[in-house]
Amino acid sequence: MDVTEIIKPTSSRVYLVLLHVMFLVLYSYHLVWPMTRVQGGLMIALSVLTLLVLTVPRPQLGTGWFLGVLTLGNASILFATTMINQVGTGPWILCALMLLLAMASYVTCLFHFALLNGLVIGSYALLLHHMAVLQTENVLLLPALLCLTLAFLSKISITQAEIRRLTETEEYTRSRSMCDALTGLPNRAQFLERVGRAVQCQQQNRDLHFALLFVDLDGFKPINDRLGHKAGDAVLRQTARVFQGCLRKGDIVARYGGDEFTFLLNNVKGPSDAVRVAERILAKVQTPIDAGEPVQVGASIGIALSTNIHERAEDLIRDADGAMYRAKARGKNCFVVSDQASDVSKSELKARWKKIAHLGMSRV
Repeated sequence: MDVTEIIKPTSSRVYLVLLHVMFLVLYSYHLVWPMTRVQGGLMIALSVLTLLVLTVPRPQLGTGWFLGVLTLGNASILFATTMINQVGTGPWILCALMLLLAMASYVTCLFHFALLNGLVIGSYALLLHHMAVLQTENVLLLPALLCLTLAFLSKISITQAEIRRLTETEEYTRSRSMCDALTGLPNRAQFLERVGRAVQCQQQNRDLHFALLFVDLDGFKPINDRLGHKAGDAVLRQTARVFQGCLRKGDIVARYGGDEFTFLLNNVKGPSDAVRVAERILAKVQTPIDAGEPVQVGASIGIALSTNIHERAEDLIRDADGAMYRAKARGKNCFVVSDQASDVSKSELKARWKKIAHLGMSRV
């Protein structure tokens, strides 16, 4: 759920309709009957505004243009009728003005809200001047309305500050939950999400290609067993830093679990791009690490290209994982590019083809 939905009531249309209906009641009650042609035109304008309140799409309800049209349109109709009929400046007009200021308070931009209220209050001051009723009791209404505007401004600014606070808290909590606590790298959940996005992008643009690397550390378990978990954690942290140094711009590395790491290489033009990164990893990962005593690990790497038959992120990860096990079987500390004929069973390949065909049919 979006944080703004927590702060802003979901029934904002109901409140705007209520304010507008109250304005219509006040306005209609003080109309002079029978209506003139000008008053009939103003009533048609009010009907159009009512229709807008009822039908405008929900995302537009808080926009400056809509609330500007609603507030200034109602204000124009109110002041035009007052000047034409000379109905005075009784309490009903003050109530109508408060309803207009309340409508404007649904603007999310402080500047737009202040501008709208300034125009409404300024128009009311011109009306008083035109009707030559600038007595003390009427003039005092202007600072009262300005104070009401300041109160609304304070309410909006406090609300926006709370939205920012909750948004930052939500983003911080999400980033903590999507990162590995030990290494600071993205965790499995975040990596799957990023690969899922890459798969969706490729489905939209077949010219976009990427690659996955599945890396399992060779020699890590003996270090962890012999020197303890603290030494093992030091190896994982240092290895994570080494892997980050192997990334190209736009690539990510994640801790997939235990001593397994995964790479997402974006904008891959061919297998050679992925091979170069794998070679860089193999060259750098063997750098000695101080874990209480100098230790050294290697890496078995499986590479899966986005040209593989796949329908989900998990398909490519499974291909890379299978290639990684073939690298281990070859003697470790090497890489293997996924060959679906070797790494994926015929039944699974058939199932992937069916899913892809079904997805294509549903899009048509």
